[in-house]
Amino acid sequence: MVAPFRVVNIDCNFDYAYERDRLAPLGIELVLRKSVTEDEIIAACADVDAVFLEGTKTPMTARVIEALPARCRLIAKYAVGVDNVDVAAATRAGIVVANAADFCTEEVSDHAVALIVGAARQVVSMDRHVHAGRWTGFVGTRPLRRLSELTLGFVGLGRIARATVRKMSGFRMRLIAADPYLPGPSPEPGVDLVSLEQLLAEADLVSVHVPLSPQTRGLINEAAFRRMKPTSLLVNTSRGPIVDEAALVRALREKWIAGAALDVVEVEPLPADSPLREFDQVILTPHRGADSVDSLAHVRRTMVESVFAVAQGHWPPFPFNPKVAPRVPLRPWTEALRA
Repeated sequence: MVAPFRVVNIDCNFDYAYERDRLAPLGIELVLRKSVTEDEIIAACADVDAVFLEGTKTPMTARVIEALPARCRLIAKYAVGVDNVDVAAATRAGIVVANAADFCTEEVSDHAVALIVGAARQVVSMDRHVHAGRWTGFVGTRPLRRLSELTLGFVGLGRIARATVRKMSGFRMRLIAADPYLPGPSPEPGVDLVSLEQLLAEADLVSVHVPLSPQTRGLINEAAFRRMKPTSLLVNTSRGPIVDEAALVRALREKWIAGAALDVVEVEPLPADSPLREFDQVILTPHRGADSVDSLAHVRRTMVESVFAVAQGHWPPFPFNPKVAPRVPLRPWTEALRA
């Protein structure tokens, strides 16, 4: 008797009735094992064909990956970023790493637009002013500017940044981007590719859209803030550690920049004593940029399709290490039957 294709979810952060209902008829067994430490993950994955994970801190390390059974073919994450997965170790082991690269493009780009416009128009400061019982006498942290007179710079021009570009284009701003993986010409009409140094010096609003990696950790550091205009604003909807938070606090206190709008921070949840809470010119949202009922349905569907594809001998829709030599030969995703 052939053993069923077995998937373990090691995070277990919500109900999985949808996944069970879709996978069970296909002969795929879903097991839930809440695991936090490396040893717990290794134990939970002792006899699996695929691993689901969700959290940004779940330690899918080289030690864990090297301990996965020979039958394990797939590590799939309910997210875009896979920075807590040792992708190099998985590739050496012949295990495909898959993400949900497109599940929240609309939501995060919507959130980026909201933060960009909200920061530029000082919406939150005005809201606090009125909620405090006042109406007249609002004094912002800087003079308001017409958006069409400003330059918006994108650090990274991937899928989410490009969606943000399309949504912001109606404001008739000057749009520039820095992305070392795009030597030119720009893939988005109306966006000029420039160096990061030029972007920081010229942008009135700097919007960060790069994945977290050893190369991008601390990318927006003290040197970057010193290049920015004293009237400029930083927006981050990607990952908190891309911004050196101590340098950001200093930049705000010493007025190297005028403000920030952050959906992500270095330590989450944001500590109660974080100095970021002190600044009226800082908008803070609790890492909810990707959230909607639609994006949740989307990511769950993508995870089901990923494991079903691999179980049937196909590549998943979004392999993060497409050059891996898989443990079992895989046919193209385009030939896969949808779950």
